[in-house]
Amino acid sequence: MYQRLGVVKLKSGETVEAGVIRGPDMAWAQRLVKLLWHKGDPWNWQNAQVLAGNLGLDACFYVLHRDGDPFANIMTIERNGVGIFGHVWTQPADRQQGASSGLMRWQMQDFVARGGQALFLGTGYASVAYNMYASFGFVGIEAESGYMAYYTKKQAKFETAYFAPGPVEIQPLAWPHWPTSVALFMGDYPGVVRCAPLHLIGRISTEEGLLPALLRATQQQDQPPTVLALVNPTTTAVVGLAAWTWDSLWPDTCLVDCYCHPDHWGRAAELMAALQLPSADRTVAYVDAGNRAKATLFAQVGFKPVATLPHWLTTDTARTNRVDVSIVTR
Repeated sequence: MYQRLGVVKLKSGETVEAGVIRGPDMAWAQRLVKLLWHKGDPWNWQNAQVLAGNLGLDACFYVLHRDGDPFANIMTIERNGVGIFGHVWTQPADRQQGASSGLMRWQMQDFVARGGQALFLGTGYASVAYNMYASFGFVGIEAESGYMAYYTKKQAKFETAYFAPGPVEIQPLAWPHWPTSVALFMGDYPGVVRCAPLHLIGRISTEEGLLPALLRATQQQDQPPTVLALVNPTTTAVVGLAAWTWDSLWPDTCLVDCYCHPDHWGRAAELMAALQLPSADRTVAYVDAGNRAKATLFAQVGFKPVATLPHWLTTDTARTNRVDVSIVTR
């Protein structure tokens, strides 16, 4: 469904219309997929999916257009007002005209008006885009990181409510977990190795890491899920994630991992037990020295340490500290 938001006056003096397409919307789908085609897969697949069907998400494509022909875009994918900000793009012929900043002004106003809570993005640190996002209230999550977050209320207040202890459910990975898991994995919580099978190391967005897993899930619906989410059904927050994959280096080796919010590690063993691991010569996990809760979990479910990789990972983007990583197997 298309909704007109207002107009943007470009630096050239031209006035263009700003609007938002709320997916699913087949009337706009082909135009938007074409506009963003340069991104390649899995992004083109992702765009087509959220524009074509109701996936339990709030999919919003904010556009500037001339008579229905879009030339600038900003996408937000949310659930319960929490999600991903991305796909910021202006056609080359229309750059340097204030299109992105003008469109973002309407997008941010709409996000707040809809009761939005938090948005997360990734860009180049201190880049032109980074500075534009900062001018609208996005803040870097740590020193020298290109990952940024925006909260409509105080961050601490949001996190206390969003990750509140309470009933949780174990769910197979699905589209609603894509935007809602970002708050956990970009959060300032213990642990550097957060989900090795999904290449989630350090404080990083799940925006890219979960898409291949979602694609596999749609292609292998008759197979047990390889990724499970621990979800608070009231807030819709992903408070934990467990996953496995075949190790890309060692034959017949299963790589497994589990990561939870600090207030929810008590349910991690149950989450791991629900993950149906394949028969393998060995099952391996990596545990950094700063994550005692994960070390306790893997010991509890029968893993034993076999080696230590000394000073293996930096704990932050600015590389101010390094940490050992233990290899545990079962």
